[in-house]
Amino acid sequence: MSTSARDFTNCDDAALVTAVQAGDADAFEPLLDRHLAHVRTFVALRAPVPQLVDEIAHDAFVFAFRNLGQFAAGTSFQAWLRAIAWNLLRAEVQRFSREQANQSRYAEVREWEAVVRAPSPAADARELESLEECLGKVPAPMRELLTLKYREELPSDEIATRLKRSTAWVRTVLFRVRQELKECIEQNLSRPC
Repeated sequence: MSTSARDFTNCDDAALVTAVQAGDADAFEPLLDRHLAHVRTFVALRAPVPQLVDEIAHDAFVFAFRNLGQFAAGTSFQAWLRAIAWNLLRAEVQRFSREQANQSRYAEVREWEAVVRAPSPAADARELESLEECLGKVPAPMRELLTLKYREELPSDEIATRLKRSTAWVRTVLFRVRQELKECIEQNLSRPC
């Protein structure tokens, strides 16, 4: 039979953890009450956006509850919670950074696809001239790759099959060629007329 949470008010963290580990889930509530403000503050001082504070704090306590068997007796429960919160926050920031980088690369690719496929009549003549000049500097095998991707609009896996290369190679080389074209065009446009 479970003991009510108010019976734990005078217990220290070690006793509460031991009670939870022994199967009394109610003993976790005083741990939550005791450490929530500290964990929220810890996360708030490090989170890049305020919306993450409650989410990370919640997830830290859920993780702690589910993994309380891994808690080493005699160590600081608060420090353990901070470590959990820090790892969760770091993982979230890394995920967000990867997502932002992917979105940025995608936008850049779409922009270049639009320019390479069919420049609009309203496009700056100097920019088109620069693009043609830069495309002329691209080695023939790379021009073939650009043609397959942007003129024939083939997917990367089909290009890989045609060129007897891996799909990863196709994507990597396309990325590099687009970067080189971008840099070349920017250099050309930065020169005085």
